[in-house]
Amino acid sequence: MRSIIQYSILKKVGILIFGYSFSVQFIHAQWISQTSNSIDNLLDVVMLDTMQAIAIGDRNAILRTNDAGVTWTNQTIAISAIYSWKNISFFDSQNGAIVGDNRLITTTDGGQHWQFRTLPENAQNYLSVLHTGPASMFVGSDSGWVYWSSDTGQTWTSEKVSDWPICKLFEWRGPIILDAPNYYALTPYMLYSKPIYPSQQWNEISISHFRALGSAAFDGEFSIGSGTVFIVGVYGDLWSQPAIIRKSITDDAWYNLPTGIMGAGPLLGISAPSANIVYVCGTNGRIFKTSDSGNTWRSHTLPTLRNIRAINFYDEKHGFAVGDSGTILNTLNGGEVPVDIVENENRLSSFLLLQNYPNPFNPETKIDYEIQDKRMVKLAIYDLLGREVTVLVDEMKPAGRYSVKWNGLRFGSGVYFYSLKAGEYSSVKKLLLLK
Repeated sequence: MRSIIQYSILKKVGILIFGYSFSVQFIHAQWISQTSNSIDNLLDVVMLDTMQAIAIGDRNAILRTNDAGVTWTNQTIAISAIYSWKNISFFDSQNGAIVGDNRLITTTDGGQHWQFRTLPENAQNYLSVLHTGPASMFVGSDSGWVYWSSDTGQTWTSEKVSDWPICKLFEWRGPIILDAPNYYALTPYMLYSKPIYPSQQWNEISISHFRALGSAAFDGEFSIGSGTVFIVGVYGDLWSQPAIIRKSITDDAWYNLPTGIMGAGPLLGISAPSANIVYVCGTNGRIFKTSDSGNTWRSHTLPTLRNIRAINFYDEKHGFAVGDSGTILNTLNGGEVPVDIVENENRLSSFLLLQNYPNPFNPETKIDYEIQDKRMVKLAIYDLLGREVTVLVDEMKPAGRYSVKWNGLRFGSGVYFYSLKAGEYSSVKKLLLLK
């Protein structure tokens, strides 16, 4: 629901504030860098709803936000030892689990409190977890074992699935099919499935794409409702080529997708919030998106070159991506920035509204704009509901380039819009105040 509201707000800024009608166009990606106050390499993230998310790191960080990432709280104060957390999974907004090293912790209140659980003695380093019910979960280890509990870790069933590490556990999210496998275990070179009705052993699914020297799979996921599974990794035969393979419910074989992705380095994470919309992330600050179930991909421009190790979307629009050195990125609109038609069509004119700097900011930021001749100029700030919160400029201005500062000290943290109207020229951009 919130993605619809967000889109309506952008239209409202154009129609009600500027007094004319236009359609919103998307011309390049927009991800906002957030302050995590952590030096961890963040390895996974999960969204509980459009406002709440939890990210985990390799030096004990368990970061939680209740305001779409404006502020993050580190919940590791009560944990004395340092654990390298690897994977996080939630069944719903309340019940979840985190694994790392040889530790498992669970929560029943949306991550506000955590409790340590005990696994079998033969368990090794835990790499993956899948929370499948209020009290049931699978845990995968680096020794190829998978552990299953139906009573929140009080008792466990152990199965030796592979000689390779279980790097990801995920579940079927396609149409309801009685004899379809429900759960999947991914290793760097193989995929395994486990039917639950009736319960059976783990079965190997042949994948030939990651058998060359240096090749490996890192993450996999079914897109919601379609029965199509995507796996990302790296082809390492000659060089480190990003890899995406796909298999739909009607396919007999895996298809290597012609991504058109330039540059070397593996893809490390995937999120598939719908049948057509899929996001992948990887090394060197890269996120890619498809809107046609993987047939074509386009690159998103990010405010970082650090490795992006995990990505998670609550729906098609609201998502987080995390990576090295505490990197957290957030988008409220699917990674696309809206630009009005007037600005798009007059790209070569000297009417110009630039992105504020710094962004995010606290408490002051600078906004530059340029007009080509003498005009009545209005530069104003609006909140997410389209309400005018302050006017920075409202006067006749001669041609030239101008710089205006906005101090947000008396305003709350969050996303705002600033708009410039100079005669027939109008433009809107987004800024983020973080306190």
